[in-house]
Amino acid sequence: MSLRQLEVRQDIYLNKLTSFRIGGKAKLFFVVHSVDDIKLVLSKVSSKFYFLGGGSNLLVSDEDLSTPVITLGKEFDYIKKLDENIIEVGGATPLSKVLNYTIKEKFCGFENFSGVPARIGGLLIMNASSFGRSISEILEEVFVIDRCGNRGVIKKKDISFGYRTSSLKEERSIIINAKFRLVKFDGIRERVYFYLRKRFREQDFDFPSAGCVFKNPKDFSAAYLIEQCGLKGFTYGGAQVSFKHANFIVNRANAKAKDVSGLIEIVKEKVYNKFGIVLEEEIERWEI
Repeated sequence: MSLRQLEVRQDIYLNKLTSFRIGGKAKLFFVVHSVDDIKLVLSKVSSKFYFLGGGSNLLVSDEDLSTPVITLGKEFDYIKKLDENIIEVGGATPLSKVLNYTIKEKFCGFENFSGVPARIGGLLIMNASSFGRSISEILEEVFVIDRCGNRGVIKKKDISFGYRTSSLKEERSIIINAKFRLVKFDGIRERVYFYLRKRFREQDFDFPSAGCVFKNPKDFSAAYLIEQCGLKGFTYGGAQVSFKHANFIVNRANAKAKDVSGLIEIVKEKVYNKFGIVLEEEIERWEI
């Protein structure tokens, strides 16, 4: 149990807490340090709230948010080895910390996600996939609190996972921790570095972004479709389609959320007019 008290903050600039470096202020911002804190906050805000993890797959409105924002404190950032092949990871634990741990302990399972600037809870909520592997493949179970404040353990078999989505997202569950089954592998350090180099070679990390903006439609990559429309480098306000990876929209020049939104609509229209395909957004949007 945490000895720290629930933190209630006001007028927190969200552009400093997202990888896009975009967003207005949260009028009410809760930092929770225990399960009891979470239940208390949920009892006050009911089901209307935003939950902030690593902020890496998120486009926040330019306007100040009246909807309360909740984030986990450092008490939920931990890794615990339970037996020879099972680890428990707190929902607020950065993926980079998990990768360092797996290198030290010679565990494989997370290496495909090397370089993703996310936390464990967020990866599970969206069932993140990378280089042919989904995070759900190594999951055993999750400990969650639902939006009504009820807590419980959900086995993997009871969670519906899809391409870049899960029933955890639909239920707006807050992930407290998760258990993963990993495999011992002596060459894990080299494998982590292989995927890390591959990601930095293929994706754009020169400017702030939210990673891939669109899901890949069946039989195509979104990046290919966008590039075939001649949109690499296309600019709208301060936002730009990346020259390096066409499914990245980057904050090139102090972009606003309205710039990114405008560019998204242009990309969707161009791709639909050329291929008859409607691109589905992968990023999450926060409105006032």
